[in-house]
Amino acid sequence: MPETSHGRHGFSLHLVLLESIDSLRLLGRRSLLALLGIAVGCAAVIALLNIGHNAANEAIDAFKGLGTNTLVATFPAQPGVTRPAPATLDTKALTASAPGIGHVAPLTLHSARIHHAGRATEATIVGTTAELAPVLDLRLGQGRFLSDFDHQTTYTVVGARIAHDLAVRPGSRLQIEGYLFEVVGIIASQPLNPLVSIAPDESVLVPIEGMRRLHPAPEIGSVVARVHDTTHLTEDATALKSYLESSSKGREVDVQIPQRLLDGLTRQANTFAYLLAGLGGISLLVGGVGVMNVMLMNVAERRREIGVRMALGARSRDIRNLFLLEAATLSITGALLGAIVGLASAYAFVRLSGWTFSLSMLSLPLGILSSLAISLFFGLHPALAAARLQPVQALRDD
Repeated sequence: MPETSHGRHGFSLHLVLLESIDSLRLLGRRSLLALLGIAVGCAAVIALLNIGHNAANEAIDAFKGLGTNTLVATFPAQPGVTRPAPATLDTKALTASAPGIGHVAPLTLHSARIHHAGRATEATIVGTTAELAPVLDLRLGQGRFLSDFDHQTTYTVVGARIAHDLAVRPGSRLQIEGYLFEVVGIIASQPLNPLVSIAPDESVLVPIEGMRRLHPAPEIGSVVARVHDTTHLTEDATALKSYLESSSKGREVDVQIPQRLLDGLTRQANTFAYLLAGLGGISLLVGGVGVMNVMLMNVAERRREIGVRMALGARSRDIRNLFLLEAATLSITGALLGAIVGLASAYAFVRLSGWTFSLSMLSLPLGILSSLAISLFFGLHPALAAARLQPVQALRDD
């Protein structure tokens, strides 16, 4: 028997690897089917992990636009309570009582049909203040935003869709329920934020004090605030809730913290991704069973060869390692092939869904290592069975 570089008798790793590849080649179609089983299982794990990862990212991105340093307060309806919410909000007093809040803007909503130059469209009239721009990161396409000096004016800022439908520009006048409002700015188009009760593209913003022209008893529906430091979100939310409850004369106030929602969505996304990986692991187990069947048949057909090797001096562990390396060769080849197919499938699915592809960093090591571990686990029994054969008994087999 050849001697290794460490002076120990036995096959060298290079020789064992070549023999294992040659043995698998001689098995032909059976080894190919086992390899495909591992490849399909590995591809399923990697593809499902990446699809779940990208689906979760899309769901989370829909809520990230509001910002992790934002609070949203609402006045929920209470059975038997007829006390209205406040019509205006002293934002300077609020920020003074809650120093952690940098910007705050109230929102009062009213639906109306607006007219301009013979055109008309439905829009949401939003009574608010100049603070709404920094709170929601609103960008202007033309003109200027509302200012602190517009309280008693009939100035308005319109969304991109409204401006397009009515062909308005700064200086145009809109008719809203018998009043003429002058357009001073147009908001650049931006995606809808699911945590805010307004869609900027579909809205017409007016000073909150001017809402009495359009509604006899306007009420603040929600208050959006942006804090200085995200490490004190809970304290700032408590301060905001306390101030609004005191200023609304006992009306119940509900304060949402989007960061908590994002954290919850992230945990759910991780659970969802690992659930999908578990489903892919089932197909990987099927591939492992295929490897075991192939290796058992391989051992049964090579009993005389095993007996000859042992008679010539091969030890039990040499025989065991030979068959384990054959199982490892099958699993590594199948895992690499499956990784390529899985990534390609996930990328195609994500792009066809209109999402932005993002690679799950755990998918490749998890898919490849689990494929290798399962193949070695299922290949261990045939390898041990071959190592336990007695040379005389093996040589007697026809």
